[in-house]
Amino acid sequence: MNKWTKSVMISVLAVASLLTITACNKPNTSHTATTKVGYTPLKTAGSTRNVVATGKHALYTKPGTVKGAKLVASKSKMAKFASYTRADADYYYGRLKNHAYKGSTYYFRAYGYKVTHTGSVYYRVVTMNGKYRGYIYGGKKVGSFAGGVKKATTTQPTTIPANFMNYVGVAIPGTVWNHVPYTQYKTKSFGQVNSTIPSLAKFKVTKAVKRTREQDIYFYLKSQKSSVPSGWVRFRYVRSYSEIEGNEGIIRN
Repeated sequence: MNKWTKSVMISVLAVASLLTITACNKPNTSHTATTKVGYTPLKTAGSTRNVVATGKHALYTKPGTVKGAKLVASKSKMAKFASYTRADADYYYGRLKNHAYKGSTYYFRAYGYKVTHTGSVYYRVVTMNGKYRGYIYGGKKVGSFAGGVKKATTTQPTTIPANFMNYVGVAIPGTVWNHVPYTQYKTKSFGQVNSTIPSLAKFKVTKAVKRTREQDIYFYLKSQKSSVPSGWVRFRYVRSYSEIEGNEGIIRN
């Protein structure tokens, strides 16, 4: 082999090698999905669309297989949102706060969806505290939750204590909520006793539930005065009305 032939062969091999490297570094778009059904709102009652992550899929700005989708929460972070153990509940009980990325605040509300050309349903979801929002794979059937999410029961019914069958009051500094905190989306406070709610406001207990994760109890208090809001109050702040009238219903944090 003469020098000229050898030089040509080396040049050809170099070009081939460069093309191979370029091809390897080029993103593979052969499996990129396209959207078959554009964004569509879910219209069933909000409480029927409460879901919890399974930890099997990540959360993205778009359906995860669509070009341009960016990561919102990794699969490992979604697994943290998904898990709540007895040890987590004990930690909450001792401190009245959860570990990072734990608790009812990290349930999700599904409120819309898109469908890719492969038939995959991606739900638009948001955490109950509003901090994480995006699309997650939800199976192949609209209205059924699978893949990255499953249906969640955020509260469980419990009994109303016998001593709360008559009128009750709220001990200072109890807070009245529109929903049991973060078991539904858009939880908000109606106010705090002795601040925006009169300290001698009178209520009737009409419902009692326990949060599935934290295992603490909330009572729904029906106000006996139109100027005072009805709402949910944590059990430790509810007292018989006679106790409230006797100025004994003050809890120091």
